[in-house]
Amino acid sequence: MKQLEEVPLPDGLMWNDRHDAAPVEQTVVRTLGGKPVIWAQPRKGGTPVTLVAQSDAAWLDRSTVEALAVLAAQPGASFTLIWENWSGTVMFRHDTPPALSVTPLWPGHDRYTATIRLLLV
Repeated sequence: MKQLEEVPLPDGLMWNDRHDAAPVEQTVVRTLGGKPVIWAQPRKGGTPVTLVAQSDAAWLDRSTVEALAVLAAQPGASFTLIWENWSGTVMFRHDTPPALSVTPLWPGHDRYTATIRLLLV
């Protein structure tokens, strides 16, 4: 089962960057003499979650698109994402717009491809 809050998501939806996120955050700066100063710690959130419905794998219907648009329009709101046997709290990623990008599959039809940009919090 896949769903965002109470909105069911199609089975063919892909989580493109699920295994791309680094478990460690690191910052490197250099002193005036050129020596590196390194800070590292485990990532405690802020992991991007990009869900993609492609035309050959999954389509969203109009009611799903409208329900997702309502969720995306809530500034600062967090939601439960259920992805098969995993669940987590996410919010829409408005810092890299659009947080929800939807394209009709065919003109005049109620099927859509989409990219849903979320952030694990």
